[in-house]
Amino acid sequence: MTEKYRVVQWATGNIGGRALPAIIDHPALELVGLYAHSKDKVGEDAGILAGTAATGVIATDDIDRLIELAADCICYMPAHIDFELVQRMLRSGRNVVTTCDVLTGTHLPPGLAEALDAAAHSGGVTFMGTGSEPGFMNVLCGFLTGMCRRVESVSLIETLDCNGYRVPAAWEGMGFGVVADELRVPIPPSPELPGLAYFDALDLVAGMLEVQLECKEAYLERAAATRDLDLGWMQFPQGSVAGQRRVYRGYAHDRMVVELSQCWTMSYDALEPQWSEPEGFHITIEGEPRVEATIRFGLPSDPALSKETDVMGVLLLGTAMAAVNVIPSVCRAPSGFITPAALPVSGARFAVAGR
Repeated sequence: MTEKYRVVQWATGNIGGRALPAIIDHPALELVGLYAHSKDKVGEDAGILAGTAATGVIATDDIDRLIELAADCICYMPAHIDFELVQRMLRSGRNVVTTCDVLTGTHLPPGLAEALDAAAHSGGVTFMGTGSEPGFMNVLCGFLTGMCRRVESVSLIETLDCNGYRVPAAWEGMGFGVVADELRVPIPPSPELPGLAYFDALDLVAGMLEVQLECKEAYLERAAATRDLDLGWMQFPQGSVAGQRRVYRGYAHDRMVVELSQCWTMSYDALEPQWSEPEGFHITIEGEPRVEATIRFGLPSDPALSKETDVMGVLLLGTAMAAVNVIPSVCRAPSGFITPAALPVSGARFAVAGR
């Protein structure tokens, strides 16, 4: 390896803060800039913020200065995507990979996906959204169908105990902790609501099968706590929402072809209904042959291999790495708005190192 790709890391939150040390340590990447939203991080060395040695790269909130840097790629990981800013980055000749709420762009406001594509072509660069799920796991579903002669349907169920993600504001924003009045409500594919990438993920999997979905539906199921739950960091009174299952379905040929579900719970035994799927990601491909796969993420057997303390931290790390690891491929990809399915199959290059 002789070529290094110059990278600006954008944001240092739950995902960006995990991407930052990975970029610093990656032998194919060179950190040249860092955007920090928090005033207390501005002026700090990126290495110090990442918990590594000083790098000489100083965190800033000066957007103009960062875009003007001679960077190959911006690893864009804010809490919310600013599409006008992303277009500016692209037109300036900076590739952009993001973990924000976009995969195919098919559910963005009219004309926005085309504007992103045009901005990328104008700058001669590539724009791509990714993440773990939606994102990496959906590509894996499509990849596994490559062993099939016939495919009837593809299903992915994510089941996760969420006690490790101790951010009450995030769960309250999703409706956890409130009285569980309606137990099932529709989820519209509205640009004003978070979660558009899950609708995109239906199109991503269908696209890998060369199927045009005729319609899509989504709904939210709520599970109520059957007793008062005090998790130490958040309380769930009896009768309040302490579990959610979000189901997204895409239809073609008069049947369900792709189904994606996320089952997030705060208790293993005090919910009604009590969902029974095993924890992890379970993929089922009904076809010839029938394919089943269960993927679980956890802490390494050797504690020295990770700074994470729980499974939720490992999943956040995986979301960050799904973007960091593809930066070289994104920089080499044809210009335009692409999806993760358009990239060549690759692994965590250079991740195996001596101790």
